[in-house]
Amino acid sequence: MPLPFAPAAAKDDVMEPMLTLLIDCCRPYIGEAELAILGARLAAADGRRLAELARRHRVEGLVWRTMSRTAIVPLGAQPIGEAARRIAADGLRMAVESGRIHHAFSRASLPHLFVKGQTLGALAWDHPLTKHQLDIDLLVAPGAIGQAARILDALGYVSQEPDPSVDPADWHRAHKESQWRSDDGVLLDLHSRLADNPSLLPTATATVTPQRVEVPGGITLPTLPDRLLIPYLAVHGASSAWFRLKWLADFAAIVARTPAPQLASVVEQAPRLGAGRTLAAALILANRLLGTPLPEELEADGPTLKLVDLATAALGDPREPTAHRFGTLRIHRSQLLAMPGSHYFLSELTRKLGLLLIR
Repeated sequence: MPLPFAPAAAKDDVMEPMLTLLIDCCRPYIGEAELAILGARLAAADGRRLAELARRHRVEGLVWRTMSRTAIVPLGAQPIGEAARRIAADGLRMAVESGRIHHAFSRASLPHLFVKGQTLGALAWDHPLTKHQLDIDLLVAPGAIGQAARILDALGYVSQEPDPSVDPADWHRAHKESQWRSDDGVLLDLHSRLADNPSLLPTATATVTPQRVEVPGGITLPTLPDRLLIPYLAVHGASSAWFRLKWLADFAAIVARTPAPQLASVVEQAPRLGAGRTLAAALILANRLLGTPLPEELEADGPTLKLVDLATAALGDPREPTAHRFGTLRIHRSQLLAMPGSHYFLSELTRKLGLLLIR
């Protein structure tokens, strides 16, 4: 069961009051008693600041869901509702477009998975169109990039990065993803792996047996099975030091819906799957900020707790990491701590130095 609702000292000590309210509005389970507490806090809230933070963290849909339940919209918070309606419309559009892509890839017998996006929204939330989705994330096998690029081209997509003159297969030898845009403006990230460092989650590939998820519009799409989805969300969040609340809210919602024995099994398998320290850190962070339960068997070393501290600080920073000097430093530190062992540390350091050299 989720932990009893209460503003957590872990966030009250380092975060502004409107951010703690925003986080509490995004909890995966809010009962009637908790809702009454939130209603009183919303009635006294700085709506304009709350809207600014909701936009920064891309959680307008989740916050509006809570506001609608309380029937309280603070003065100045109306942009949250406007954004929530756009998010729902965009989500339905993304679901329909994902269905079109799935049909084309299935017709070509090309294994593929949709990660994050509407499949995650359907698994995590009762109302999946509350989830903000900026683009479609599509995973294929590394050796299938050329064929995938040809299918996307036939569907009206044009490569944005790299330049269309660059062979996608050559690009993906050094990069995990390429960016594409459809002729009507839909953005798509084509992935050949799910992490920048190949040591992370090497078995999370497009050829695993998928779970199939029904998304809005009655469309069924393939995605990662839970044993890989939960570690992947942890790796993805840690790779950006969890600076955006929407990632943690989605992770917490999935964890809250996972039976305790199954979650314990995922935690036990995660190091062997290449999730390193990221899953333990994510579970501790979600527990502290969003009230999700901690598995009894969970262990955390000093670097794991440092990952939690880095994420807490990144979430509490009102600025985007790229908006100020040294703003991405937490992200780089988080990436270096993601997995124990000198081999990983040196390989990640080498990867970062390589990126600096080709800029």
